[in-house]
Amino acid sequence: MSDKRLSYLILGGLIVGLGTGLAVKALGLPAEALLNGARFIGELFIRGLFMLILPLVVPMVITGIHKLTETEALGKIGLHALLAILGLTAVAATLGLTTVLVIQPGQNFPTSTLSRLTTSENSPAPPALSWSQILLSLLPKNPLHEMAMAFTSSQAGGLISVVSFSILFGIAMARLSAEVSQPLYRVLEALFQASQWLLWRILWWLGPIGVASLTFSAAVSLGPDIFSLFGQYVGVVVLGLGIQMFVVYPIFLYFLAKRSPWRTFSLSAPALLMAFSSASSNATLPVTLRVATERLGVAPAIARFITTLGATINQNGTALYEGVTILFLMQVYGQSPSFSEGVLVVFMAMLIAIGAAGVPGGSLPLLAGLLPTFGVPASAIWLIYGVDRILDMMRTTLNVYGDLVIASYLHRIYAGTHDSRSAN
Repeated sequence: MSDKRLSYLILGGLIVGLGTGLAVKALGLPAEALLNGARFIGELFIRGLFMLILPLVVPMVITGIHKLTETEALGKIGLHALLAILGLTAVAATLGLTTVLVIQPGQNFPTSTLSRLTTSENSPAPPALSWSQILLSLLPKNPLHEMAMAFTSSQAGGLISVVSFSILFGIAMARLSAEVSQPLYRVLEALFQASQWLLWRILWWLGPIGVASLTFSAAVSLGPDIFSLFGQYVGVVVLGLGIQMFVVYPIFLYFLAKRSPWRTFSLSAPALLMAFSSASSNATLPVTLRVATERLGVAPAIARFITTLGATINQNGTALYEGVTILFLMQVYGQSPSFSEGVLVVFMAMLIAIGAAGVPGGSLPLLAGLLPTFGVPASAIWLIYGVDRILDMMRTTLNVYGDLVIASYLHRIYAGTHDSRSAN
């Protein structure tokens, strides 16, 4: 219920900020003092999110690798789960890449408009990294230096270097005995949980008023043009999510899970409604588990495994959304992303989506950390934060439905394995 209440409060902040800003613009009221106050509050909110990027990313990647290696204990089921999650996440991220490169929602974003929306506190856009620089940054000379410089205009490898080091360190940790590795895993898990708790409090304390302030600033600066400038971006995200939900998932269900796509979708309605209203995979988890076992007939062991794992690493909607957002902001800042750059965006979106916090707005801090790698200031994330609430509700719905789709598929594998063992 607290997840749902937060979602409504942030959505309310969006509506209040948009309505107030448009009214001030239409009436021609003096708004300089209001704009200064709104920009200060918005900057304060964004800084709170930035503060948690590294404490979330490092333990997220290392403990995420640990969780993935644990699936080996489930043998065939674990392998099929991992392949299904990675496959569907890759398809979703590729859908986002394709739609944004074809439609190019940020290509004609006016430079004058961007300068009006950019506050004095925002850092300048860092230079985008070349492929050779990106490859070199996969082995950073000093990971601590990269962490310290990740969000400055002089950043080198940035978050990619931090993630790369975390992956390598996570793989090394996974090779150690439990006796040696468990103490550090507990420390990292505590750091991750504490960072999530703090993220939650920042969203509660500053989220609604922060979103209202950011949206107010944009509405006063743009007026009714805000709908046309950001409408294409929202449309691209919704189009990609719709294709994944109503084309990719039905094909997967029909050919691999051997289930009726329409019946599976209709039976999943309680979990989907909860996901949409709460914008939180974690809050929806009990409902998702009940729908999987009682309505879809998934074996309880399979349902518990995939819904719990899926709430953490099966984030199809988040991967698609992050890929679209990065490419959109690159276009807004005057870049024309190539297909090869898009492939890198897809890979990074998949990687970050796997560990995004399952709370409203939980993926935004990680997304902001990726932007400097592609020549976009991390503070540019506030351009889309105002419209993020609706998109968050939609992508969470897709994430939860993806868990149920994979659960249906794994149940078929589990049932076939169980039947063959019984026959023997």
